[in-house]
Amino acid sequence: MSSPRPARRLSTVAAGLLVLLPLAACGSSSSDGEAGRDASDPAVSVTNCGRKVALDRPAQRAVSVNQPATELLLTLGLRDRIVGAGLGDTNVLPGLKDDLKDLDLFSQEFPSFEDVLATEPDLVYATFDYTFTSEGIADRKKFADLGIAVYQSPSECAGQEATHTEALTLDDQYAEIRDVATLFGVKGRGEDLVADLEKRAATATDGLDAGGVSTAWWYSSTKTPYFAGCCGAPGIMTRAVGAQNAFDDLDQLWPEVSWESVVDRDPDVFVLADLTRGSEGDTAAAKIAFLESNPATKNLTAVRNKRYIILPGTTMDPSIRNVDGIEEVAQGIRALGLGS
Repeated sequence: MSSPRPARRLSTVAAGLLVLLPLAACGSSSSDGEAGRDASDPAVSVTNCGRKVALDRPAQRAVSVNQPATELLLTLGLRDRIVGAGLGDTNVLPGLKDDLKDLDLFSQEFPSFEDVLATEPDLVYATFDYTFTSEGIADRKKFADLGIAVYQSPSECAGQEATHTEALTLDDQYAEIRDVATLFGVKGRGEDLVADLEKRAATATDGLDAGGVSTAWWYSSTKTPYFAGCCGAPGIMTRAVGAQNAFDDLDQLWPEVSWESVVDRDPDVFVLADLTRGSEGDTAAAKIAFLESNPATKNLTAVRNKRYIILPGTTMDPSIRNVDGIEEVAQGIRALGLGS
């Protein structure tokens, strides 16, 4: 762990191993300006994390930081406007692999401020609040002083460690898509993407009854594990399929919990992040081995019945992948015989 980022974020992530097929943020975001602009029109703006993000014309030279931000830009057909991308993982959505080959990638997920400036960007778009700190790339003021706009996923406005009183929703995700489409002057593409995601989410959960199913979303660590709390992307997916999050009463995005508390809640299903960064308990296989050998957990309902749903770690971050996650969790619940 060479970076001081919160432990849950120190990873690259892998595609899911088991059960499911992988496919192609708490806070809201609003966009300003008239519909119908294209890349030749002037003056676009949105409100992001309580700040106005304004450009004299739609973004032409963007730096994207983190996989969710990069994948959204590529999905919107904006590859030719990305002048640099910082990724912790090049395992992008299957339909974006060819686009990724043509991108100029930084050597690390959080490049130096100087390396970002060398690309001469007009906009820096990042998923995680950590990006705009002195430990990440640089604070917002340093970009503002040079006339570079910054946009951060609204799901991270308060940062990783903040408590949350409102749960992230799919509508928040769609608002981010619309914001980004506005900043790049491609509102029509944004609306098309939102419509497609809405249709997929509805189709995936049509007729599914998972009202009595309790899920526990384990991201990382075996000593003091990180499980999903109330209000992040796992909450979106859990609510969408009609299930319950075993740690929904915890108001952090990814609180550290004790194994005693996991045993007390005895979930019906473990949803496991499959990570490749190499830390203890990161891979889904390592998580399963731990659960099935640890005296405290091997008799849990989900473990005894081998009820595991495995997702790429990035799917547990707020992004367009959350609809993939809804599809995969819905499919997994049905495959485990827990939902109609």
